Amino acid sequence: MSRFRVVLALLATGVAATAVPTAADAAVRTFRSPSGNLGCQFYSDVDVSRQVRCEWKGGNDRAMVLDETRKGKRIKITDTVFDPKAKVLAYGKSTTFGRLKCTSRESGITCKSLRSKHGFTVSVQKQRVF
Repeated sequence: MSRFRVVLALLATGVAATAVPTAADAAVRTFRSPSGNLGCQFYSDVDVSRQVRCEWKGGNDRAMVLDETRKGKRIKITDTVFDPKAKVLAYGKSTTFGRLKCTSRESGITCKSLRSKHGFTVSVQKQRVF
């Protein structure tokens, strides 16, 4: 059911429309490595603090994730953030999302929290949390 139909159904039953999260509540931005082997996504919404998730080709349903306050970690995934149309983050360039910063290098992508100083480095060959 589309979000529009859900809102209409809630209005018809008298439930406040503010109970349904809208696209405006979420912030999403994807990017990828120049090689196309790494895909990442910044994400936040009203229930999730700013975070970044990166995946690598051949990762066997694994990804790295980091938010602004905790140590990065390797997670099991059932979806993907790979987007072949995502903006390429050129080698040597960085992008930020709140207090999260990711830098692309030929050796992989490093993302870190400017607040906690924790982060991760991801490549097809290896992944490291710091």
